[in-house]
Amino acid sequence: MKIAILGGAFNPPHLGHMLISRQLLEFKFADQVWLTPCYQHSFQKELIDSQARLTMTNFLKNTNIMVSDIEIQNKTDGQTINTMKLLAESHPNHSFSFCMGSDNLKSFKLWNNWEELITTWEFMVFPRPGFDFDLKKFELENPDYRFKLIQHPLLATTDISSTLIRKRLQSNTEIDYLLPEQVQQYIQENKLYQ
Repeated sequence: MKIAILGGAFNPPHLGHMLISRQLLEFKFADQVWLTPCYQHSFQKELIDSQARLTMTNFLKNTNIMVSDIEIQNKTDGQTINTMKLLAESHPNHSFSFCMGSDNLKSFKLWNNWEELITTWEFMVFPRPGFDFDLKKFELENPDYRFKLIQHPLLATTDISSTLIRKRLQSNTEIDYLLPEQVQQYIQENKLYQ
């Protein structure tokens, strides 16, 4: 089975994550999408408790959108290469790709073992408004690099981000249309991001 790993902080998970996941399935880029919250961020971003982020991410599950707690269970350091190796070892019958937003292209060469990553696994690059989608610009155009730019005439993109949601929560601004209702309720009940 072809699995797309959508990794990230999910701090909090939002409708942008759903939009990406559903379109990867709808346009046949993957058979399943596994949302994979990190235990800690590789660039040392400040995060709320990993179990709270995992609980919220579970609200996004449906038939072919799964949640993997592999990073949280193994308390990994947030390095994508370690996650991909763990997944390949624990699920040898699946083929894994990693999905990232085009906003990550400019810093991709800062990722740990980035060349091993991009020559071993396919990296699906989902367009994000305002961020360049040109591999050549970032000196990432190479026949050995397994980038797959996600394109389709009916593809919908969004600039919803967890950062924006946290800022709106801190300034008491409406977030109803940015994340699933269950996630919003969980945030309110647990007084997160205040």
